[in-house]
Amino acid sequence: MATGLKVSILTAEELAFLKSKVKALLTEKGFKIEHKEVAEILKKAGASVSDQGLVKLTDALYEDALAKVPREFTLAAIDPQFDLKLPHPKGLFHTRTNTGGMYYPNNIDSDEYHHILIEEVAEFIRLMDNLPNIDFWSLPSTNPVNFPAETIDIHTFDTVLRNTRKHGWVQPYEAENIKYLIEMAAAVVGGKDKLRERPIISAICCSVPPLTYKYMDMNIIYECAKAGVPLQPCSLPAAGANVPITPSGIALIAVAETLAMALMAQIIAPGTPCVCTPLLFEMDMQTTSTTQSAMSTTLGRMIAMQLLQDGYGIPAHTYATGTDSCIMDAQSGFEQASLSHMVALAGASVLGGAGQLETAKAINPIQLIIDNDVFGMVRQLKGGAVIDEESVDWADIISLGEHEGFVDKKHTFKHFRDAYKTKVFSRDTRTGWVEKGSKDIVARAKDAFANLKQNYAPIERSADVLKELDAIVKRADEELGK
Repeated sequence: MATGLKVSILTAEELAFLKSKVKALLTEKGFKIEHKEVAEILKKAGASVSDQGLVKLTDALYEDALAKVPREFTLAAIDPQFDLKLPHPKGLFHTRTNTGGMYYPNNIDSDEYHHILIEEVAEFIRLMDNLPNIDFWSLPSTNPVNFPAETIDIHTFDTVLRNTRKHGWVQPYEAENIKYLIEMAAAVVGGKDKLRERPIISAICCSVPPLTYKYMDMNIIYECAKAGVPLQPCSLPAAGANVPITPSGIALIAVAETLAMALMAQIIAPGTPCVCTPLLFEMDMQTTSTTQSAMSTTLGRMIAMQLLQDGYGIPAHTYATGTDSCIMDAQSGFEQASLSHMVALAGASVLGGAGQLETAKAINPIQLIIDNDVFGMVRQLKGGAVIDEESVDWADIISLGEHEGFVDKKHTFKHFRDAYKTKVFSRDTRTGWVEKGSKDIVARAKDAFANLKQNYAPIERSADVLKELDAIVKRADEELGK
């Protein structure tokens, strides 16, 4: 068996076909932008840019920018022990929490939710920081209580910075907010030059509607490229609504949209790290509701991952956990597990969406703990196995006596710790399970949450850094708040 297991959903001919269509979209059809400075940069580089902002790359500019997209880089963490190298040194993947989740459970025993508060952001981020299989954070969508709605992302980021040691992505909610977010990250690492050397954040920029980039998202690309902050260009298509209903159709548009942003970043500042991030949805044609976990959407994600990773060699990132269920039930369990396995085997560099329910609208700390275990098991699967004389224990097999077993063999002692040991999945017999209270996985995850909260390591930030963060947030409220 090979290590670094992978499933190829596309043939070489299909891969080449989709690549040709992506190029045609960006050079022949074009895409629309709203940003005068970037428009001028693209014009000077040789692109066709109309007065209405329609951009068409030349073949030469397309190929030149594509060649400059970094294939290897590091997403730095506040604490270097959590740095994330891309591609993964062991051929595996990194993971992140759900982005933009608006709702949080009233308490850990409740299936009722409210708009997440800033203190709950702190709780969720501290939990993430202490889970070994959750590698970086993304900002929830916080309820603006006691601060202006225009600075939600700034206050949320300030809370995150006080509660984590890991890398994360920021999601600006207003066009000018990205400058403050970059300034805050720089304050933590000791200045903008230090941030360029060790970017502790990356930024999400989106395309809405298809192949259209509003001023806010273009400004994120512009400011981050200038500052050396990595980008996670994101596409949010809904199959059957604003893109084709088929898995290949949605994958084509999603990859083209993310690639357009990555190429613009290279034209602005060659070498800007990018993790292309197609986050695919599908419209239910019976209800018109947006869904996330239909198998057709999973196929689309797998196509997009292979197209980006194999077709271009660019790190790729998509939802690899999540459910359309509103609660932690059998449906959510199946959808979370199926999605994570398929996307990991398709070769994604980052598996996103940990801790989410209700089509990414809600986040739940108990679900995050369960996802941590799922990711641990999927990492073992993705890692594959070595098959040789040592791995099959040939020496012991060939000399095995009639009544011998393997409990006391050196080979057993050497390898019995190799498998991932789950934290909340049960491997007990019925007797053992009953003795421990006959608890299901949700109850066990609640116990784990309580234990983790009692043992959080303190997050240390210097008084000077905290003072500078306070000053930036105060200035943002004064300058951006209406």
